[in-house]
Amino acid sequence: MLLIMEFLKKSVSDSEFHQILRNDFEDAKEVHRAFFPQENLLIPGLTCETFCCPARGIGGDYYDFLPLQADRWGIAIGDVCGKGIGAALLMASLQASLRAQAMHTHSDLSTLIADVHRLVLAASPKHLYASLFYAEYEAATRVLRYVNAGHNAPIVLRWKLDQCEVFRLEPSGTLLGLLESSQFTSRAFQLEKGDVFVGYTDGITESENACGEPWGQERLESLLRACRDCAPAQIVSRILDDVVPFAKGCPQKDDMTLLVVAVKDRAGRRDSI
Repeated sequence: MLLIMEFLKKSVSDSEFHQILRNDFEDAKEVHRAFFPQENLLIPGLTCETFCCPARGIGGDYYDFLPLQADRWGIAIGDVCGKGIGAALLMASLQASLRAQAMHTHSDLSTLIADVHRLVLAASPKHLYASLFYAEYEAATRVLRYVNAGHNAPIVLRWKLDQCEVFRLEPSGTLLGLLESSQFTSRAFQLEKGDVFVGYTDGITESENACGEPWGQERLESLLRACRDCAPAQIVSRILDDVVPFAKGCPQKDDMTLLVVAVKDRAGRRDSI
């Protein structure tokens, strides 16, 4: 790569060289966008909404929906350390590895994620690694089986009467691509009608204001508790409507991603609007 760059510098003028780089970056952004689902899948019994905004036009945040066999659906959200093109390249490797492994028959998610970890470890330099939350949802039972490999704990909200119960799907394994000895544990969570699942990357909670204060986990959970009867699209909008003014005037330091999934109730509420 360095030899190619030196050759280009000698072969073209500075302005032409910078135009080549700009064109290449725009092409990279198009490829990066193609890694993400072009539309949220219609998963039986669920309503989904997503948001992703890289800090540099291209980045290492990742989310995905995977149609699997036996009426199961894969749901993923991840975050590669760092930003820019290097993080995006590792994100692409993570996506390809996860999709390839998820499509194969597997007895347990811990084995699947361990295989993804080995592939990421082999394909990435030592200073790059990734967090990943990967779950498989069974529509018939509403069971969510998952492995959290060092990712921010997704939140499940459950409203009963005037109370909102908050469940955090905490890490059950280490980061991907970091340690050869990493181990992963699969867990299961029984979703109920009306539940809302919120996955996010730390670019959301670590957004800072002019004083260097992060938006934070507490603000996120407080806002979510007030989102009873909100559709996923409304929840995403309410989060951004709070985060963006909070960080007004400050550069975006990290990629920002949200993934909100609601379990439809009997009346068919919680549809996207």
